[in-house]
Amino acid sequence: MYRLATVILTVFLLLLGGCLPRVSPNQSATNKLLVFPGGWIDGRWVHLAEDVYSLPATPRDADANGKVIGVIYAYSWQRYLTGQLDYEATLPYPAVSLHARPAWVVVLERGLYTEASGWLDYPALDAVNTKMGLFWVNDEGLWQGAQQLVEGRFRRVLALENRILALSQESGVYWPGEEVINLPSDWSAADAAADLYLLTPTGLLRYDPAGYELGFYPGSFSDLAVAENGDVWLATDDGRVVHLTAELEEAW
Repeated sequence: MYRLATVILTVFLLLLGGCLPRVSPNQSATNKLLVFPGGWIDGRWVHLAEDVYSLPATPRDADANGKVIGVIYAYSWQRYLTGQLDYEATLPYPAVSLHARPAWVVVLERGLYTEASGWLDYPALDAVNTKMGLFWVNDEGLWQGAQQLVEGRFRRVLALENRILALSQESGVYWPGEEVINLPSDWSAADAAADLYLLTPTGLLRYDPAGYELGFYPGSFSDLAVAENGDVWLATDDGRVVHLTAELEEAW
């Protein structure tokens, strides 16, 4: 009797499993709100001005350069223009993050990927692709290609005022010049246009290139994107989108 009950239970669980929705390896099981300069992605739905269109699945990260929207999945990088697939590349390792400006670069679990160079075996935590070259950071320093420029434990790198700014948890270092600016030690995300913007547990901070605080917008945010004109897009922890001007005033 016990064996019969076990068999019946096993068959029931198999049938139940067959009814559950299948999730692609490249797709998150839950929606994720991502912002980019000019709009946002809610789950797999892109919102750009009045255009709304669907992606194949929920991306891991997203960014934009003008009207071109880029997204990454586990082993894929895609770009869209007015809702149409414009470019696609298969990645050799899982993608971690994507940066569109000044030029496109994908940070992988092992290495970097650019459209021009393909896979590059650099142990990067973050990278920025510029006219001066490809710069990346890790726990040992700031690098350009295989050349170490500055020693330090960095986690983010940005292009700011025709210079490269490598961010550690408590400071930023410019290259060239190695000028140092102080940062709040609790920042969680960073982006830049003419100024530097940081997310902290209490809100968004704006700094000029010299490291002087210019403004603050309170709130709890999970994602940050800054357009070239200084407009800011924020994803709140409760799933809303906030659009600010460069002066950190609400734009809608």
